[in-house]
Amino acid sequence: MRQIEVLDGVRVRFPGRGSEFDLGVEIGAVTALMVLGEPVIERRVSPECVEQLRPLAERFRYRLVANRTGEEAEIALFHASRPPRLQLVQQHKS
Repeated sequence: MRQIEVLDGVRVRFPGRGSEFDLGVEIGAVTALMVLGEPVIERRVSPECVEQLRPLAERFRYRLVANRTGEEAEIALFHASRPPRLQLVQQHKS
């Protein structure tokens, strides 16, 4: 039984439910944040969730970045309306 993050810092468990139910809750929670237009969404989700979120992220104009860490994946979604943060880095000559 996994803990699923539904909001920042709010994690829930669903005893007696299977992995498909957990997957549905994960996808639903992230999708709700995309619908609300959150500029950046960061979560730890199951690897199966990442593949299901890709087409949803594209539909809602988010860029999805995922990194698998063991049995979980860390994801970050960035809304397309948010411009990328560029930073000038000076090169020091020796």
